Amino acid sequence: MGAQVTGFRPSSFLQAQTSRLRELSDGKKALAAISGGVDSTISALLARQALGERVIPVLIDTGFMREDEPEKVRDKLASPPLELKIRIVRSAGRFLKAVADESLAEEKRKKFRETFYQVLKEESDKFGCEYLVQGTIAPDWIETQGGIKTQHNVLEQVGINPRARYGFKLLEPLSELYKDQVRSLAKYLAVPNEFSERQPFPGPGLLVRCIGEVKKSKLETLKRATSIVEDRLGAVGSNQYFAAIIENKFADEPSPKALRKVAADALDLPEDEVRAEAFLDRVTGVKGDERAYGRLASISLRNETREAFGWLHDKLNILQSSIVVSFKDITRVAVLVKDRRGEGQYSIMIRAVSTRDYMTASVTPISWKTLKDTAEEVLKSSERIGRVYYDITPKPPATIEFE
Repeated sequence: MGAQVTGFRPSSFLQAQTSRLRELSDGKKALAAISGGVDSTISALLARQALGERVIPVLIDTGFMREDEPEKVRDKLASPPLELKIRIVRSAGRFLKAVADESLAEEKRKKFRETFYQVLKEESDKFGCEYLVQGTIAPDWIETQGGIKTQHNVLEQVGINPRARYGFKLLEPLSELYKDQVRSLAKYLAVPNEFSERQPFPGPGLLVRCIGEVKKSKLETLKRATSIVEDRLGAVGSNQYFAAIIENKFADEPSPKALRKVAADALDLPEDEVRAEAFLDRVTGVKGDERAYGRLASISLRNETREAFGWLHDKLNILQSSIVVSFKDITRVAVLVKDRRGEGQYSIMIRAVSTRDYMTASVTPISWKTLKDTAEEVLKSSERIGRVYYDITPKPPATIEFE
């Protein structure tokens, strides 16, 4: 379903959208929601080109961004050549309170969305803005309409009237584009690579990588692990690479014995060299073009087997496929890279995928040494972390994000 850059003409698109934004805004002010990602950045730049000083860019600090990210984004955007000055709206406590005690992925996304737009409503009222510019792209509303997962920036496409509910109308200049086309447009506009080629970061941020219930200590642990994983994996050639966190609590079903047998058969190993169990908290996947809210399988090999195995990626692909096909309640498979003596409260999942359009994705092959070195640093970062895994599931049956 992904679009091709071939045939896409940035100059024609830019001219058409600039005229369209001028016409739709009718001389009124517009608030531009910025995250620092390429989609929202390009949308804000298009709006500024069309509306000039009538655009007011803001970044909502939800508390779910990476370490020091709001300030980094603000400073980089304000610098040449973009010189886009943004306001940071500090709302971390409000967002954390909104999702407190909620463990279901869809409910977390919906509560985030409502809080996000209420904050934007307050900001638009403050500045007298009648429009909101945001960086919605085609995969956002396709996944939401398809029931795979709720994207926080999709409103009108799912029947929410933003004018009636929040007091502003939407301007979404990129809503028919795919990521490769947005990057092509960014290059045409001479946007620096740190923005145009920046790996995607979800609107709800680390909220959807904090699997299950969100706690402040859990979120802080994930932020540190995220910095390490992104720093370590920056050169592996992956389109998207990040960390997620999950509590070390495990389900009774599917039975560890049944799971272990399928895993051992897939890897052609004796059963006593494999440990298998399923995490209690559920994660989002895709089965038959529909959302599947299932379990994450944990596969561990003996230390010596793990080292000798050499992380043969063909074998790992057979492993995840065998497990997902055999157990209808499992949507993801992760293999243990390293653990510590004395069980920590959390496990960190390393995720790295290669993709062109983000509608499908394959697992990026990463050397065993790189994974092990990364895992060792992650374990040292917090005593709360007991295990580090590598997610070996493509999209489908998994989504790129865990929730």
